[in-house]
Amino acid sequence: MHNKQKNMEENKQLIRQSNVLTESRYDFDPIEKRCIYTIIQKVRKDYVEGQRSLFDNMLVHLQPSALLQIVDAKHTKQAKDALNRLRKRDIEIENDNMWLICGFINWAKFEKEKNVWTVEVSSQIMPYLVELAAKYTEYSLTVAISLKSKWAQRFYELCCQYKNNNNGYFGKTIDQLRQMFMLEDKYKLLTDFKAKVINKAQKELKEAYDKGQCDVWFDYFQKGKGADARFDFIIHTKESDIKQTELWENMKTQTIYIVKVLQLTYKTDPKFVKRVTNELQINPDLLHPMFDKITKLQKDFKGGEFAKLLRWVLKEDFKIQ
Repeated sequence: MHNKQKNMEENKQLIRQSNVLTESRYDFDPIEKRCIYTIIQKVRKDYVEGQRSLFDNMLVHLQPSALLQIVDAKHTKQAKDALNRLRKRDIEIENDNMWLICGFINWAKFEKEKNVWTVEVSSQIMPYLVELAAKYTEYSLTVAISLKSKWAQRFYELCCQYKNNNNGYFGKTIDQLRQMFMLEDKYKLLTDFKAKVINKAQKELKEAYDKGQCDVWFDYFQKGKGADARFDFIIHTKESDIKQTELWENMKTQTIYIVKVLQLTYKTDPKFVKRVTNELQINPDLLHPMFDKITKLQKDFKGGEFAKLLRWVLKEDFKIQ
């Protein structure tokens, strides 16, 4: 338990980026993305402390210790390879007002005597890293860097973007996901796309969540088939899971109460009791209003009068004969 709590405390090392960047079109491998996470953290720190201009390319100096988050102790070659690939990758952003395609970094350099890495971040991407206004994604650097697959990284960011909005829900069509992830020509079969992308990300996030190494994971539901498929994602957090447990416990308590009241009130009509309980199973949204109606009636009426009025209410308000 102590280690789990320690992990969750470490996960509070937060960084932010614009929602536009979170949902932009790109394809970085996990090591490239770890480079980006490390650079974002340094850019935001240097920008806030140094009041840099958004209109200039920004030089970011990375100490070897920062690169240890990206690869391992023998990081020089891997870091070179990752930064080299990253320099050649594009990020594509499009909205109603403009379209932008640019590289994340312009160049990278390693000064061997100083043992310092330097990258130049494009001025075109700077606003999405530091000028966030109200629409930004906040996520744990520790979690993001620890994730092994690029799909887990992407879905982690999406979950962090939406976890406090829309009751922890977001929806994407298959076309939207393919466009964001640059997968228009890969995993053509929907079953392959789900297995290789969505399910893979879900499994990794859930396993990390269960170990106390990640603060979110997701469930999803599919609507439609083939090219018309749409996915509804439900985001789980520690707070939302507690609320969901409380909700289920409350529903369970109310259901037991209603059934007991019905059984005591209509001892000679078990079929009617069965019809009411069946309706509650089919339409659980009726539970809370039915519970409220019954408890209010119990305050003012007793015995036969209560039984008569309750049956009338169940018929008129809930359409149960």
